[in-house]
Amino acid sequence: MTDFNYNNDKDGPKNFISFREFEALYHMSDSSPLAIVDATFRIIFSNSTFLKIFKFYHNQKFFELNSEPDLRNMLLILTNSSYNNMQFDLFYSPEHNLESSDFNVQAERIFIEEHEYFVLVFKSLKEKNKLEDRINDLHNALEYGNVPIIITNDSGIITYSTTSFEKILKTGIEIIYNQSVVDALAFYLTNEDKKELQDAINNVKVWNKIISSTSFDGNTLYEELKLNPIFIEGKDTLNFILTANDITNYILKNLFIRKSERRLKSIINNISDLLFIFKFKDGKYLFENANENFCRIFSINKVTAVKKEISSVLNTEFFIEIMNSIKQFEGNDISFVEFKFVGNENNQYSVKISIIKDDLEKEDIYIVGMQDITDQVLYQERLKKAYEKEISLNKMKTAFLENMSHEIRTPFNAIVGYSEIIDDCIKSKEYDAILELISSFKDVLSRVLNLFNNIVEVFQIYSGEVELDLVALNCNQVLKSVYNKKLIEAQKKNLEFLLEIDEENLTVKTDWIKLEKIVDSLVSNAIKYTDSGEIIINSFALNDKVQIIISDSGKGIEDSDIKRLYEPFVQSEDAYVRNYEGAGLGLTIAYQLTKLMNGDFEIQSEKEKGTKIIITFPKVEESVPEEF
Repeated sequence: MTDFNYNNDKDGPKNFISFREFEALYHMSDSSPLAIVDATFRIIFSNSTFLKIFKFYHNQKFFELNSEPDLRNMLLILTNSSYNNMQFDLFYSPEHNLESSDFNVQAERIFIEEHEYFVLVFKSLKEKNKLEDRINDLHNALEYGNVPIIITNDSGIITYSTTSFEKILKTGIEIIYNQSVVDALAFYLTNEDKKELQDAINNVKVWNKIISSTSFDGNTLYEELKLNPIFIEGKDTLNFILTANDITNYILKNLFIRKSERRLKSIINNISDLLFIFKFKDGKYLFENANENFCRIFSINKVTAVKKEISSVLNTEFFIEIMNSIKQFEGNDISFVEFKFVGNENNQYSVKISIIKDDLEKEDIYIVGMQDITDQVLYQERLKKAYEKEISLNKMKTAFLENMSHEIRTPFNAIVGYSEIIDDCIKSKEYDAILELISSFKDVLSRVLNLFNNIVEVFQIYSGEVELDLVALNCNQVLKSVYNKKLIEAQKKNLEFLLEIDEENLTVKTDWIKLEKIVDSLVSNAIKYTDSGEIIINSFALNDKVQIIISDSGKGIEDSDIKRLYEPFVQSEDAYVRNYEGAGLGLTIAYQLTKLMNGDFEIQSEKEKGTKIIITFPKVEESVPEEF
């Protein structure tokens, strides 16, 4: 469907749509009742769901509908208003025996060939209420579960907070709402902490901090704050979630086993996402402690693991990594070692091991901090792909400059030449010659325009800016359209032009305009580079696939050149691919658009024996009418 231009100026721009867009409305999903009525409220279209629920048919009017408010009055309000759309709740009397008697109606004013119509979509209020209930259930779960959570937008501005987090901050949501999370936590942070938190927001990174506070009964409480970026799938936006984990008990247990201020400071400074502590005493490496996250990731029962040798607690791979790493402490004056480790669920961790030597107890304490860097690695991979894409675009620009100067200069030289000849003809009053030249002049301009359009489309494809309107359609309709447009052109060259398509509906999910462009380009090439013989457009079903084949008896392509032809601005000695004066764009666009629409593209060719291009798409079960 088209994107409507919402405007509250009745005399201003309106929501105009074409009949093709109206046909898209016809093929909308039947999940919600939909009807289109004219200015007299006569139904000109409705989907099957609407017919099933309301029992109103084509050409009927809504006057008999007993609803509150009256639907006809609501549409009259929209007609007389300065708005293009409105939304309201609609309730029905029991005698209608509807499956759902309450609806939210979305009414949209549209114009088809200058006539005013109304698109009505009915959404069940029951489903709407279910969604609201789910949101309320989630909120209640967070509240009654005492889960301290703050949600911010991509700039770190607070949009949501649970009551348990408000208790930590000793303030209410009305104070911190729309406030920067950095400012909300200012009481607990140093200037350096504030800078690190703001840098994490700006650079979309994870941030951790342990804070302490005093409870109402005077006890010291410890909270581990963690800020995580959350990317929304299919969108360019993100949010941040700040959680607070009560680690008071963990800190107090570790205080019990620490004998000095230096040891306490070292442990606190090394607490990370995952924390594991073991010690070396009497020739054995013994499990000392770990936080809950570590025990969960490695499936460890902390109660039964304490004082056991870590070789019997940790998985073999992780144990070997730790043993190999702590060997670096021997004979070296270093305070920590680091290594990377991949967990059971392919999560990647940055592991840091610090050592504290306790001469009094004659033991070495090892503190293992593990930070989940999976998101960071994925982010780096995305940066790498973006860098590679930039390199590819730069190469494409270089190829463009190297290959296109002649292709652009040649038609413009022709234009200048035709202009001079026309000027001479005007002076000599040879008007018949001017008419012939104007026809050639238009051909050159058309070729230049097509060349520029193809250049723009190639760069849109490689920059990811192509928008697809994927619908289920019978590809035979597209093939018939291209065949009818190209028939005269083939006949002028005395070529046998055949259309051999499967009689059944070969339904595929694709973009009609893009598919027509692909087939049109391939058929144009076939006609252009076939001097005698035949050109065949063929379609058929192959298991769960649909194949479209364009074959010709033309010049063919060298086998060694076929792979290169998929790249933009690449020219071959074969004239077959030199679309628009050898720009090397025709097959590239057809290949890339096919791939974007989840299709396969194959070239089979033999020099001087012709070319066959096979396009394959997944077949879908849904079928559409041959004609609207």
